[in-house]
Amino acid sequence: MNALASEKDVIRHNDDQSGGVASISEENKDITSDLMLAESIDEMKEAFRLIYDRYLASGFQEPDPSSMRIGFHNLLPTSNLMIVKRNGKVAGTLTIIRECNGRLPIDVLFSEEIDKIRKKDSMICELSGLATDAALPRRESKDILLSLFKNTFILGHDILGCTDFCMMINPHHSAYYKKDFNCENIGKVKHLEKVNGAPAVPLRLNTITGEEVFQKNNPQLYRYFTANDRRNIIERLSHELRNQRKLYSTEYISSLVKGKSNLLKTLTEKEKNILCCYYPELREVV
Repeated sequence: MNALASEKDVIRHNDDQSGGVASISEENKDITSDLMLAESIDEMKEAFRLIYDRYLASGFQEPDPSSMRIGFHNLLPTSNLMIVKRNGKVAGTLTIIRECNGRLPIDVLFSEEIDKIRKKDSMICELSGLATDAALPRRESKDILLSLFKNTFILGHDILGCTDFCMMINPHHSAYYKKDFNCENIGKVKHLEKVNGAPAVPLRLNTITGEEVFQKNNPQLYRYFTANDRRNIIERLSHELRNQRKLYSTEYISSLVKGKSNLLKTLTEKEKNILCCYYPELREVV
């Protein structure tokens, strides 16, 4: 779904007898050193192809000649795409999306629910496009997911000033995220057209009020998220964030359009206007 995880990723880890993605064991390998914000347009396109492959396999994506899954918000520098590479290829990815003109992808279905948590001083970020390579062993895939969550949380909370994370999740998996990550359900089940009508529920994690609950309910995972290397991660991600922002250019848009010719044609007038605010050179194109 335009959602946190592909269904197969979640099912795979819920079936894990060690307790799912959020369980921490002595064998768990923190792969932070192998994780980064995408540093090139090619890496971003490779991540979009990985998401496409997982969504297609899960029935959330129709076949597309581009073999990439790209939404409007992926075109904007308000989105930050994180990747993990294995043997030179992207093996895992997760995107954090900041509000743009007061809107997020989740607003398509749950605008009323999100408006209720919007405040004057809030910064709501959406987690989207979680995918790992289907060929990875379960243990390695689990390590990648944990590190993606950890680094995305640090990026959002410590660097971008995110007060709330939100996401759209298959209702069958909402209890899992509420239990392990202390998310709260903020709405009823609706069906999302962009993922072939699959059901979704909106979840929220408040980073301000939720920290104490997180520490109490899942101390092991809390310690993992607040590890001693946090300052080093913040410094590294801050540097990578500056580099990734440079990628958002007309060259980036042109590169995506070459592989996905209908990308700009499907945008609404409002989306086209927003896009041109970031890339004035596109006014003649869109």
